[in-house]
Amino acid sequence: MPQHTLLVAALAVALAAPLSAAAEITADASGEASTLAAVRVTGSNIKRADTEASNPVQVIGRQQLEQTGKATVADVLRSISANTGNASNETTNNGWASGSAGIGLRGLSQKNTLVLLNGRRLANYGFPAGGLSDTFVDLNALPLVAVERIEVLKDGASAVYGSDAVAGVVNIITRQNFEGAEIGGSFGGADQGGLHEQNLKFVGGLGDIDKDGYNILFSLQGYNRERLDQDERNLTTSGIYSDQPGGRWNGWSAKGARYLVNGNSVPMLDANGNCPTGTTRVASAPIDGLAGDTCGFNQAPYTTLIPSTKRYQAYANGTFRLGDNVEAFGEVLYSQIKSAAWFGSSPFFTLESGRFALNAQTGLAEPVSSNLPASNPYNPYGRAIPIEYTFFDLGGTIKTNRSTAYRGVFGLRGNTEKWDWEVAAFGARSSERETVSGGFANRWALANALATGSYNLLNPAATPQSVRDSINIATLRPAESVLQGIDAKISGSLGHTWAGDIGFAAGAEWRREKLDSNNPWQIDAGLQVRPAIAEVHGERKVSAAYAEVNVPLASTLELSAAARADHYDDFGDAFSPKLGLRWQPLDFLLVRASASKGFRAPSLSENSNSTSIAYGSVVDPRDPDVPGSRQNPTFFTVGNSDLKPERTKSVNFGVVLSPWANTNLSIDYYRIQLDNLVGTNNTQTLVNDNVAGAVQRDERGKLQAVYNRYQNLSELKTSGIDVELRQRIPTTAFGDFTVTSAYTHVRDYRRPTVVGGPLVDYAGSNLGATLPKNKATTTLDWKYSDYTAAVTWYYTSGYDQKASTAAAAVQSRVDAYNQFDLYLGYTGIENLTVYAKVQNLGDKTPPYDASFPGIRAPYDFSQYDLRGRYFTLGFDYRF
Repeated sequence: MPQHTLLVAALAVALAAPLSAAAEITADASGEASTLAAVRVTGSNIKRADTEASNPVQVIGRQQLEQTGKATVADVLRSISANTGNASNETTNNGWASGSAGIGLRGLSQKNTLVLLNGRRLANYGFPAGGLSDTFVDLNALPLVAVERIEVLKDGASAVYGSDAVAGVVNIITRQNFEGAEIGGSFGGADQGGLHEQNLKFVGGLGDIDKDGYNILFSLQGYNRERLDQDERNLTTSGIYSDQPGGRWNGWSAKGARYLVNGNSVPMLDANGNCPTGTTRVASAPIDGLAGDTCGFNQAPYTTLIPSTKRYQAYANGTFRLGDNVEAFGEVLYSQIKSAAWFGSSPFFTLESGRFALNAQTGLAEPVSSNLPASNPYNPYGRAIPIEYTFFDLGGTIKTNRSTAYRGVFGLRGNTEKWDWEVAAFGARSSERETVSGGFANRWALANALATGSYNLLNPAATPQSVRDSINIATLRPAESVLQGIDAKISGSLGHTWAGDIGFAAGAEWRREKLDSNNPWQIDAGLQVRPAIAEVHGERKVSAAYAEVNVPLASTLELSAAARADHYDDFGDAFSPKLGLRWQPLDFLLVRASASKGFRAPSLSENSNSTSIAYGSVVDPRDPDVPGSRQNPTFFTVGNSDLKPERTKSVNFGVVLSPWANTNLSIDYYRIQLDNLVGTNNTQTLVNDNVAGAVQRDERGKLQAVYNRYQNLSELKTSGIDVELRQRIPTTAFGDFTVTSAYTHVRDYRRPTVVGGPLVDYAGSNLGATLPKNKATTTLDWKYSDYTAAVTWYYTSGYDQKASTAAAAVQSRVDAYNQFDLYLGYTGIENLTVYAKVQNLGDKTPPYDASFPGIRAPYDFSQYDLRGRYFTLGFDYRF
């Protein structure tokens, strides 16, 4: 038996033996059984009647889900207060994970938050986010129509669920034992236009498990939403922000068609003095600071704010009683998603300095010259001259992501007089296909066309179609993530102490994870200029054993302990213990505390011999044209097979107050420390310090590339406070009112910016990923007769402007943001509910950020979107 399994088994025996002895002595003194049904709450495998345990768990019930106005699981979770930042969402469309969405609790990466469906894992999305570092579950693949509630454990749970539950756990729980049928539909649109959406759903259930011995639930959902581009919103349509602090023509490109002569911009004009079709002659300085004119263009029509999406999802679960004490269960999930957007940082292929291609023989990236040969008939200088030119007729870089996800679970469960048991097998797969319709260039065909002049730079329409076809490249990038596993667990009571029942649970599991993300063949063949590379090939097998015990030490005091041993075939053994204390000295006061240690193995993409070549933006204080402006170099990042696993320590302490029957207030403090933090050097810091070997510039000093590698940094420390309130106010004359509020304050978030560097506090700033210190969601709902209404207030605090020295010089702080949503429902017609929802009642615009963290937009895409006031009308009918 492996050492890690022996360790947990020894712990289980050590805990169980003395407690069982105590139980034999005191069994006769036990009181009457509670009349409350015992349930299993996220964070523990032990059932209990009281859902307030030593772990803080936020529960978002079905009524709240319906009243939020959110159309997807991702939209709901994105709005919770504990999701303070550092997670991808649909509006982030300049990476491989476009159209997908994850969640990162506590400001930690989404790889540190475990997402479960009915207590079991799902396959990760095939394309990692954040370069290659963040493997995550795509929340958009989970059908909201089938969800009964969402439980968010805001405490480390590595001892129960595994190494990736460092920041917490999101457990999405579907409807159970549902009978009847529901149909529903809705449509919506934005007040400013665009983003029209349609949503159709069906839920059916057959059989009552108690009466008929079986229950089968089946749900279908179809969802469609149009794309929103920047030219559809007043804030971004012109691309000109000169009236804002630090703003210029940030939405324009000066690289439509020009020569670069001794650092000056010279437009490419035909004999009549006209720029090529699609561009306009403008001064270059407002765009990029160069002297002279250029043939530029506004990129707003070619920049997506929110991708289009089509989703078809089916879910089924069933339970079948096989005897008095045994039942079979299973569930199947199928999701098909298609999302389309302009590729964020390059809507068309642009030839410029800093472009690379792979060498097919060596596999290494090498620069591609942007010089126009002296032999080209459109070169008036008689020598090779640098140019910047956008090839509109090669087609736009419309990127379409198609994702197909499957998951199946089948098992048996039962009970004896004292124990519940369960065994199951599960399998899941997420398959991705990313296609780009055009906008890429064949390196050799392009070089030949420029050398011979067969491509007409001044009048592209006159270029022979055969030449355009030889240059243009459309690509297909496949990826697949696979998860397979089996598990078994038991839970029940070891007996009684002088204070009550002793809860106990133990189990074991095995799983296999596999991730394959491939390059388009044109990249590996060395054809594509400006290749975006996200190649990952990794596989691991993990086995684990765990045990838990809840020991009542007195009528008001309970001690819980848990331990988990994991064995990774690529990292060896890890042990994760946890202790918890629950003390209720008064009926209205509960005190809880927990402490745990955890372990996170580097993700398959971080740990493998992976390579990433990506494109984004960074503020360059040394730019030769506009110091402090945002530039778009090539980012190189490589994996590291010598990484050490992260080690974590977590502490939580909180109180729950219920001074009145309709009042519940909880206040919890958390602190998390990660040692051997896996990450890369902060890109902005590398550029600020112009680190040799990491930062590459051309002869003018223009930023071309930034090189990085996954490494073990020193540590990360973060702490904060959660506050939750629920207050019900029943009245006879005016109906029932309920106020719910969840608030998170990030006290600090300290980590190094480079390997071996000092800890720097990121909290309340945009030094790295934007991390507001305060976030809150508050809802006032009202029910009277056949009418229901709810008003929800979303608050996100401002943050210090630290993205760059230039941005900080014109803006010290980015403003806070407040948004109000409204829900109105009517149930006066039998079996029918009609409703209206208005998101962003005040039509608020995201706060201005002078560092332009959005893609050519002055607000942070990770925190906000530009849909504006949004209306939804819908119905639900049950029969």
